Amino acid sequence: MKILGMAMFLLAMAAAGVLFSVFPRSSPTADTVSAGLPMRTPGAPTPQPTPTPKTWIDGLATSRHGVAVLISCLDKNGDGKLNGDDGSAFDGLEIPLLDSFACIDPAHHRDFYAGDPSDTATYSCSAAQPPALIVAIGSAGTDLFDSTKGESLGVLGVVNALQRRAQDDHIATVPLLSTSAIFGAEMPQTRNEEWIAHEVARRLDAMPCLRAVLIGHSHGAAAVTSVAAALDGRFGDRIYGVLIDRTTILYDRDATELPATIPLLNEFQTNEGWHGNVYGKANITNVDESGERAPVAPSDGGGGLALVSHKTLDDSVAVQHHIEDAVMAWLTRDIEATPSP
Repeated sequence: MKILGMAMFLLAMAAAGVLFSVFPRSSPTADTVSAGLPMRTPGAPTPQPTPTPKTWIDGLATSRHGVAVLISCLDKNGDGKLNGDDGSAFDGLEIPLLDSFACIDPAHHRDFYAGDPSDTATYSCSAAQPPALIVAIGSAGTDLFDSTKGESLGVLGVVNALQRRAQDDHIATVPLLSTSAIFGAEMPQTRNEEWIAHEVARRLDAMPCLRAVLIGHSHGAAAVTSVAAALDGRFGDRIYGVLIDRTTILYDRDATELPATIPLLNEFQTNEGWHGNVYGKANITNVDESGERAPVAPSDGGGGLALVSHKTLDDSVAVQHHIEDAVMAWLTRDIEATPSP
């Protein structure tokens, strides 16, 4: 099992260099008419790349004073697995670790972050509006301490927008940021699903009014469906999920679980011919975003706007707005249903 788990982990990381290449995000330029953009006005400043935050935590607009961890380093008793023997917070977990690859260079790597409340005064069940977790799960290759890794920084933009819009509606939020695999674990994607489901469940159990929004890109979207399926029976009316071009290619197993009742928004594209999954279930809304545009990924040569790809679907402003609007409609459904005095 250890050899198989490590092989899958290395294969997924190798794929990150092919399918999810390492690069900093850049903003669209306005250089060519062929890209559907206006000619640059003479004398106008040259567009510059959008500054990339050093870490995902630095990229948060708020809630930046939480705790970032390298999960495999939480094996306090050193027995090669993470479970209740390492602390009561891990009761119910059983995550086997790869001895030679667990807790490597923790000063430079993190795979999970729990933020602080956007408003501590209203992050409680006594508040006028119930609070919410916003759980964001990156694609293969994501490292929360190195934002140039992976392909999912657009998801971080969605988190920032949702926290801002929720605050406008007096809804306090806490972000949970995650990679799509636990560094140093056997079957790293599957164990990451179990970790996220455990973390979300214990928070929902502790606060009966709390809701959770799960958002994932690529492998992160596969984690969303698995976590939602695992929690559906207990928290079906308190969770909403968003899938951004979900795929299980190079995942450590064929993750086919889908929730029966939790509503999911499935955003996908088919421009490359090997992505684009439609799910025929009443609780899943499928949206083909193939006609939307986003900046070309630097690993594909960079440049102005082009039709979205697997790498850039999360970067499309239109797609981000669709997600934000759908999530806010779900978060405020009880508010909107309440007649004004």
